[in-house]
Amino acid sequence: MRSVASSLGCSSLVLTALLLQFGCSADGNETSATATVTATMSMPTTLSTLSESGTGTTAGTVTDSGTTAGNSATDGSSTSPEPTGGTTVDPTATTQGEMTSVSSTTMQVDPSVSSTTGEPPCDVVKATLKPVVPNMMLVLDKSGSMVADPAGYWDHDADAATPKITRWNSLYQTVQSIVNDFNDSINFGANLFPGKAAKAVYDPGACIVNANVEIPVAPKNKDAVLNGIPQAGDISIRGGTPTFRGITAALNHLKTLDPAVPRAMLLLTDGAANCIEGAGVPGNYAPLFEVYDQALHTLVADAWTKDGIPTYVVGIDTKNEVSNNTNDGNPNSTNTYTKLNELALDGGKPKDDPVEKFYNAANQIQLKDALDAIAKDAISCVIPIDEEPGAPEKTKVLVGGVEVPMVMDCAVENGWVYTNPMGPYDAIELCGTACGDLKIVKEADVEFYCVAG
Repeated sequence: MRSVASSLGCSSLVLTALLLQFGCSADGNETSATATVTATMSMPTTLSTLSESGTGTTAGTVTDSGTTAGNSATDGSSTSPEPTGGTTVDPTATTQGEMTSVSSTTMQVDPSVSSTTGEPPCDVVKATLKPVVPNMMLVLDKSGSMVADPAGYWDHDADAATPKITRWNSLYQTVQSIVNDFNDSINFGANLFPGKAAKAVYDPGACIVNANVEIPVAPKNKDAVLNGIPQAGDISIRGGTPTFRGITAALNHLKTLDPAVPRAMLLLTDGAANCIEGAGVPGNYAPLFEVYDQALHTLVADAWTKDGIPTYVVGIDTKNEVSNNTNDGNPNSTNTYTKLNELALDGGKPKDDPVEKFYNAANQIQLKDALDAIAKDAISCVIPIDEEPGAPEKTKVLVGGVEVPMVMDCAVENGWVYTNPMGPYDAIELCGTACGDLKIVKEADVEFYCVAG
């Protein structure tokens, strides 16, 4: 800003820095002066009329409160200007003649520079933000054992007095409940193993799996999921247990999606994986069905460790026993319970239990509880930020009106972190109990500082 003295030919300007040299000589040329201004960003302020008559050297200080400390001129006359309000200036000016009035001069603070520190200004932006919606593939066992009579029927409601229903019936009803309840908070897709074209044969026709998933992941996808899989009362489903192929198709689909958005698989199965690719020959297909597919574990482990895609594992009435060594379509000498326990650990999302690491449901009630717990766990605690804050260390996060502390390690602390601690600061993640609270409240209040206006 430059003070205005009409008789000296000075004009006003906009304040653009913390310290600015200004002033006028008697012939209208600028001379050296220093101004220190304290002002609120983008708030215009007015210098009230300053009036002074006299000759000689004028030196004065106008403070922010409007008081003035001045020095006497060489001829003894008073040299102190007396402002009457507004944000004030600390002028030091040398004049050779009479100083005329300075009236209603307006100054604007450049919003790119703070007037007190030289740093970017600190506008506070408050926003209520929701977590990013994760992508989840449901990988569903559609093998013949899910409806076979009598093994495929179970006591779904833990009431021996009511009729049994098929395991597939319970699976469908449970999936229906989950995709309805979490339709807004999880983007679902689904894949079947084997596919709908699989047959009840002891050859590769029982192991058919679509190369592309039946229902791709999409927002609010409940109707597509429920219409794309066999209905609850369908008892015509057939086939083996090509779990590896079902997971492969689901994983390949998830890999096409944005890796910045959390991705996961949820495996529901009632048997041990078979249908090893390339196993068996015409006349001897026993290796195709009677040998456990151990490659499934490597596939699931790599999905977690290399791609960050976990697999939740749910067993449907899985018994802790070793299978017989017979050609019955079940891998010989295999403990499915043990294999699913191992697979859950490989998948990176084991159940919090000292012994049972997969979710083993003995009935439909437990099956629903398992899927409900998994869906809640899968809900993301990552909150994207549209515009990076200029002062990321000053960001405040509140959940349910309670401030959450910023922490260093999300794996062991309760609070929040930036997902990219070295920047860009385009997302935060809530950790521990704060993450749990976010899943209940479903949103967080975030205050960002130093966002340029």
